[in-house]
This record gives sequence, C-alpha cells and structure tokens, in this order.
Amino acid sequence: MHSDIFKLCFHEIFCYNKASSADSGWIVAGWTKMSMGIALSEKPMLAGRLRRLDDGGLEIVLNDSGIRLVEPQIAISMEEFVSAKATCLLGEYWLFPIEITVGIALNKVTNFKCGAYSIEISCSLLIADPLSVASFLKRWTEIHINLVNESQTPKLPLSYLPNSGKSSSTFLCTPTRVTSKKNKGQTMIFKYANMNSTMDSEMKRSVVVSCIQKAMARLGNKATPNFSLLAKESSNVITKIDAIYVKQVRQMGLSKNLDAICGINTSWSDYIDVVIIFAEGNKPIDILCSIYSPADEGLAIIISSHLDMTVIVTVPNETK
Repeated sequence: MHSDIFKLCFHEIFCYNKASSADSGWIVAGWTKMSMGIALSEKPMLAGRLRRLDDGGLEIVLNDSGIRLVEPQIAISMEEFVSAKATCLLGEYWLFPIEITVGIALNKVTNFKCGAYSIEISCSLLIADPLSVASFLKRWTEIHINLVNESQTPKLPLSYLPNSGKSSSTFLCTPTRVTSKKNKGQTMIFKYANMNSTMDSEMKRSVVVSCIQKAMARLGNKATPNFSLLAKESSNVITKIDAIYVKQVRQMGLSKNLDAICGINTSWSDYIDVVIIFAEGNKPIDILCSIYSPADEGLAIIISSHLDMTVIVTVPNETK
C-alpha cells in the first residue's frame, strides 16, 4: 500500500447566502459544533483516527479525536467562489489537509466578505465512501434542526466565537492555490442494479475497468493513468485496496466482452440529495462535490450492497 492512498478524500460543500442581518457563518459554526457532536455519537468511526500498530498494520480508533472544526474568513465573495467551479479552480482555495493519524474528517465553515458562508465536510475515503457520508449528513441535518428549534426564542450557541475580535474589514486569510501534489479530477458514477450477487471478484474488477474506459472517453482524457481501487462491501468498511494499471485498462477491450452488462450513468445529485438548512428558510444556493486523489493517478471505488453495485470513477485532470 503506497502512502498516497492515505490522501484520498471526499469533499462536499454547501454554499449559503446571508439569510438575514442576524445570520452569519460564525453563529452557524457554533450550532454545527453542537449538533455534530450529537451526530457523531451515532457514527463514532467518523470521530476516530487510524493508529499504526507495532507490526506495521493499521487499526481504527473509534471516537478518539472528534472532527476538527475550522472557521476561516476569506477575502472573496460567494459569487467568485461558486464561479470557480466552472473554471476548474474549485479546490484551489482553502484546502485543509486531513491527517488520518490525527483525525479522519473535517468540518469547515467559511465566512465570505459579502456575508455569505459555506459549510464543508471532508472525509478520508479509506473510512467512508460518498454514499455513507450522504447518509450521515441526512441524520446530522435532522439532529441540527431539532437542536436549533428546541428554543422558542433566538439565542446564540454555546460555541459562538465571532471572528476573534477582528474588524469586519480584516480577513484572516486570502485565497491561495494548492501547491501539494493533489488532484481534483472529474468523476462519473455508474450503477448496476440487481447484479452484485451474481458477480465474482474477477467480474467486478472487469466491470470497473470497463467503467474507467467509459469515463476516460466521455471526459476527454487522452492519457491513461494508473488507478487506485477501493472495494467496499455492505459492512461499511473498506475491505480491499488494490491497483489497476495502465496495461490492464488498455487491454480490457481485447480480453472481455461486457456489452451485456449495462450500468446506468448517474450523477452526484442522485446520491447526494441532502439539503442541509442551517438557518430557517435558507437553502443552499449550490452544492459542490469532489474527490481528491494523488496527482496523475485516478481512483475507482466499488460500493456493493446485497443486490446492487455502484462504481465511482475519478479521472485525473491532464497536466499541460
């Protein structure tokens, strides 16, 4: 297992305009800290970390470190940030690394100069796949709404820490580009219904390689990178970490005929359908999802249930 496998992360960002004069990311961050603590009691794995064993192996320490809360203030508007998505610059702003030996998830509440704010959840893909993160977010939303609505009158959360005494014209940070060897690629999702129980491991691997070929063709990637392969069963634990090499992808069409195996192309919105509302009536104006993998390497994830199988393929952006 190469060290870059530990850098695989899934990021989901919810973007909000300022709903009222009383609304702010600082207040939202305080409430999310409280509601997140309750939600993690039901999902202690996300509050854990990986610990190195004496024999060189790794184990998950449950509910050990919690989820780190970061509250940056950024000197651009929400409009500028959202527009970065169209120019493939999203992710070059405000990437906080996840060190899995310290904590495997991150909650980030960013305040923009226009008064808008964003809520970001980042998680190591070795611990939780995007579908299980979506399930956790749905439960967290329920807990958060109930917590905020417990009081009949508006009040500040116990963890309210408004910008540490800085004036409104002072920003703690400015946007910077990522200099680490990390890649935000393009992702395609394939779903195979009522087929998982009839596939052995070799056939699943063949299907994954076929998905990689389709993703590369449709996303216009001419180079053929190597891919890390994560296989996850219904037990919600990554059961296998493997690799798919360039040679396998190129020779796939010569060795297997998978025309009879038809997967449905889906998108993030088909899975990430959770609309998190932190302030009453204030729905997110945009929801951004991305997978980050080591530079120049792709990622394929198999998520298997009793009958269905989902394959998520992230193809790295070609370097110019």
